[in-house]
Amino acid sequence: MNLEKIKGRLDFLREAERLKDVLRSAHTSSGRSESTAEHSWRLCLMAIVFADDLAGLDVLKVLKMCVIHDLGEAINGDIPAVDQAGFPDKGEQERIDLLLLTRSLDDALRTEILALWDDYENASSPEAKAVKALDKLETLLQHTQGKNPPDFDYGFNLAYGKQYTNADPLFETLRTLIDRDTRERMNTNITIRNERPEDIDTIARITEAAFQHEEHSSHTEQFIVNALRRAGQLSVSLVAVENDTVVGHVAISPVTISSGAQGWYGLGPISVCPTRQQQGIGSALMKASLAQLQRIGGVGCVVLGDPGYYGRFGFKAHAGLELPGIPAEYFQALAFEGELPVGVVSYHEAFDATA
Repeated sequence: MNLEKIKGRLDFLREAERLKDVLRSAHTSSGRSESTAEHSWRLCLMAIVFADDLAGLDVLKVLKMCVIHDLGEAINGDIPAVDQAGFPDKGEQERIDLLLLTRSLDDALRTEILALWDDYENASSPEAKAVKALDKLETLLQHTQGKNPPDFDYGFNLAYGKQYTNADPLFETLRTLIDRDTRERMNTNITIRNERPEDIDTIARITEAAFQHEEHSSHTEQFIVNALRRAGQLSVSLVAVENDTVVGHVAISPVTISSGAQGWYGLGPISVCPTRQQQGIGSALMKASLAQLQRIGGVGCVVLGDPGYYGRFGFKAHAGLELPGIPAEYFQALAFEGELPVGVVSYHEAFDATA
């Protein structure tokens, strides 16, 4: 390699150092603004971590593209994804800046860098499509673990980049897990507390609305909650409150087991205002209600519902513990202590309420 080529590449590296000072809208877990260079570093690390699932791709090309994809931001900075609709020429400007940034390079290397950037920008190759997806996923991952400002727009994340992350089962799985964390972060303004007398009518309305279009619902859940309350059987009754407005509710009541096992309860109904569903409020209610049940001496809890959802909280179907007329996989139990009981479970007669 000749001396002029070396000098030119050193000049390029000095210019590229500016990327370390380009700040993004995301924040680190300590609360400081993240730089674009840090994002590019972890994007490379993400590609390495999942390289064994990127079958058929040129991993070296993937890594080069991860490093190059935001290099043009070194001159005019980053435009947050939430604002990019207002900057339709963003890609064109970044390419112009990349041409300026690479001006000291020899023709061969400059051509390679520009070709990688163009490939990424247009999502032309399989490698570019993969980097596009990983780029979105790394951004979302940072948003879920960063110490972000109070007005951070987590809702935007749930739709961001799905045209890329839906393109491969690996990326879909990663997206599902990260979106779950995003919904949890959306609940920073949610308070969970015991129900109060003034909440009763609101709880009934939310419960009715939450189950209105549920295919497997009896549509009597609001009557069940009221009947449990009148019978003094609401062992746990918590509401989720946002800005003084109740947006969710969970009930837990005692159950009986034919074997005589004591200290067991049934979770449900659990309801979230339809406009606030799929945002982690139900999860927050679940965790808080199970914790409170343990505090009052509950030995375990049963629930009737989707195994995929309730399994996240430790519930599992168990042979020998059954609810008559219900397929075994949909009736699940969680023991806080001791062995799981066997026998037939019965809910309080309030669950027969129809008015």
